[in-house]
Amino acid sequence: MTKEILLLLLVLGLMTTASGYAEEDREGAAERRGAVAEDQQSERGRRRNRRGQVGVKDPAEFRAEGGEVFSGPQRGEKLIGFKAVELAGDNQGKTIDPIAVADGRPQIILLQDGNGVAIRGLFGIVDAIGKIDEKTDQDLHVSCVFLADDPNEIRSRFGRVFPALMERGIDVIAVSADGRDGPGALGLDRTVSQTIILANQGEVTRNFVAPQGFLYVDPHVMGGVAELVSEDRETVAGWLAAARETQERMRMRRGNERQAESSNRFRQKLGELVRAGKISREEAAELMQLAFPAENSRRQQR
Repeated sequence: MTKEILLLLLVLGLMTTASGYAEEDREGAAERRGAVAEDQQSERGRRRNRRGQVGVKDPAEFRAEGGEVFSGPQRGEKLIGFKAVELAGDNQGKTIDPIAVADGRPQIILLQDGNGVAIRGLFGIVDAIGKIDEKTDQDLHVSCVFLADDPNEIRSRFGRVFPALMERGIDVIAVSADGRDGPGALGLDRTVSQTIILANQGEVTRNFVAPQGFLYVDPHVMGGVAELVSEDRETVAGWLAAARETQERMRMRRGNERQAESSNRFRQKLGELVRAGKISREEAAELMQLAFPAENSRRQQR
């Protein structure tokens, strides 16, 4: 094959695949942003994240990084209501009590500062909770309450992701009326970036502390959620695995559709070049084989 033909292949390949890559990049933006902070978590967590697996373990075995840390009410204690201002949704700007709005339902409250790690990890946590919520008969209520002295800073930094988080199942996104220290009645540790409280009928069932925020879905937290909805950990693990397989199939199908679209555009362009007399049919066939070898191999096997 001549240098001219090779150059043509390169140019046409870039023309036909650029739009597909751009779309793929947009869809994967959230995952790549989360990967930036991988070095702040354990190697085991990184391996689990790459495999896309979400484990479900005994919540009693949870250990915070850096040793035992207490932040917020502990298991068996009553949740005390507090004031927060909603940052998203139909009630944006309204002062509410995140405990009261759950109305006694099983609830998950994520109390966190503006740490970027916790924000990136929030997507994975909420996705996993949403998959459990779809399967269980329980009606989970999920709140994310930011701890910040300046609510406007939270809006400006993270406001663009609030709609996506609510689509994933967060019922309330708000900022504490008590600033970075949070509600005094909750007894939060100011040095802790993220505290996750699970409760039912206003009583705490589990408390998880992440001094730097959870970048990945912690399997013990998922075990706590399984406990909250009165399901075996094995059952919940099966739900999450099945949901993951479904997502993978959908992702592969989208990839195949983009590949087919690029292939068709490439074939049409080659046809135009053949009709214009710039390349021969044999050269067009060779270019098609080089650009999309897998597709041509499948065609030959039929």
